Amino acid sequence: MPSTEIDVRGEFARLHEAFDAFESIRQEGEAACRARAPEVSGWSVEQHLYHIALATDLAFRHVKSLVARKGGLIQQEGAIKERAAEVLENDTTPRGEAKAPRMVTPDDLVEPRFLDMELSGNREALAGLEAIADEIAAAPAWIPHQELGPLSAAHWLRFSALHARHHWAIVRDIRAALPS
Repeated sequence: MPSTEIDVRGEFARLHEAFDAFESIRQEGEAACRARAPEVSGWSVEQHLYHIALATDLAFRHVKSLVARKGGLIQQEGAIKERAAEVLENDTTPRGEAKAPRMVTPDDLVEPRFLDMELSGNREALAGLEAIADEIAAAPAWIPHQELGPLSAAHWLRFSALHARHHWAIVRDIRAALPS
């Protein structure tokens, strides 16, 4: 999927929706966040939220680096791999296929203040990215994803939105599996 086919502003809207959903569950309190349904996922609701907050922070940092054209991971040459194009075009990633990198894997028990800090940081970073939407769409370089290979700034933005929705779907399934 060429980065020119990605609606950067549309991805911003999808990220706002995801962040609003995460905030709504945080407002339900600790019990809602600590809920687990092992038949759905090995992680609790808050572990999914923390993972997505950490992964989104990382993706947003990649977007900023690509726009600024500064950073050790930047590749000037690149092309999107077939698997990445498929994931980004289909706007979904299958469950259980990839293992989260250690740097975005939550501890067994998530400290609520750290989760709140990360989610707040995601919102602030998103506001900053919205101010450079045109630069994101035009950024020419690449940073590799551990599973998908080289991604442009627009690809990283789209991936962050689909990844957030992927984990939000798991959170919804955990909640649906809980006894009423």
